Amino acid sequence: MKSIKIGDICSENRAVTVPVSTKTKTLVDIFNRNNIQSIVVLKEEQTAGLVMRDKLFYRLGSRFGYNLYMQKNVEAVMDSEPLIIDFEESILKVSKIAMKRPQEKIYDSIIITKNDKYYGILSIKDLLIEVSELKIETAKNANPLTGLPGNLSIESEIKERIRREEKFSVLYLDLDNFKAYNDSYGYRKGDQVINYTAEVLNNCAQKMVTNTFVGHIGGDDFVIITAAEDDQYLAEVIIEEFDRGIRNFFKNKDLLRGYIVCLDRQHQIVNTPLTSISIAIVSNSDRKLKNHLEISDRAAELKKKVKEMPGSNFIKDRRMKTTNGEFELC
Repeated sequence: MKSIKIGDICSENRAVTVPVSTKTKTLVDIFNRNNIQSIVVLKEEQTAGLVMRDKLFYRLGSRFGYNLYMQKNVEAVMDSEPLIIDFEESILKVSKIAMKRPQEKIYDSIIITKNDKYYGILSIKDLLIEVSELKIETAKNANPLTGLPGNLSIESEIKERIRREEKFSVLYLDLDNFKAYNDSYGYRKGDQVINYTAEVLNNCAQKMVTNTFVGHIGGDDFVIITAAEDDQYLAEVIIEEFDRGIRNFFKNKDLLRGYIVCLDRQHQIVNTPLTSISIAIVSNSDRKLKNHLEISDRAAELKKKVKEMPGSNFIKDRRMKTTNGEFELC
């Protein structure tokens, strides 16, 4: 699913803020003059707390509440432990965190920070609307077999990371000798292997600390987009998990032989190695990437090289500048 940072949807939604020295009476005046649901309390540029309109008025409306709180400092009525999220966090992760809060806080606004300083605020309503629209957009372009985002979402994700000037890597993954498996075991079993591959990629992506996107180009071709510093580790984890489970999709006789006996394109009997996975990694960590077409062109070169290697392997694009200013693959 396309990754959108939480900060991207709250940049124009900055809340009313007050210092910690503010009196409760001032909060009431602000709420009465403005059609807002929350006020952020700051200590210099750091978030100190959150005041929700309905909770404040409920407290003041209780017996003795008005007399007890109106002249007190805001610290007496604010939530000193609101949900505070970094600007860079994805909206999908934030929505999961927000929904796991205690029931009494489930509809409280979310405070966004950037570089450890207060940045803005987001209501639960706006967050859920954004998540719903994102899921609808993704579903329209999802691969019908795996449910993973398809080509439009993949292209959009790459463009967005380039726009944000992130250091990222694109892993192009496809299965080796998959046609031989399909011909020998049938398309139903082949679809099971495709779904297994998607499951492996999702599982491994979820283990990453940084935001990682998984997409399905089609057939046995997949894409993963992750932070540049994580690419090789992620490739190793994928290969390890894929190789461990793919054996379950073969008959014992093929496992014992270590290959499938099948017909090639010339209808000759050949021994084809068991299905493995090849990964080509293209990154902008050492060189600027202009667009998704440049990335796919580089990946095509790498895929040829990695698929010449036996078994599951990965190879990373390492281009060195030559004396004439050109780049060459090494």
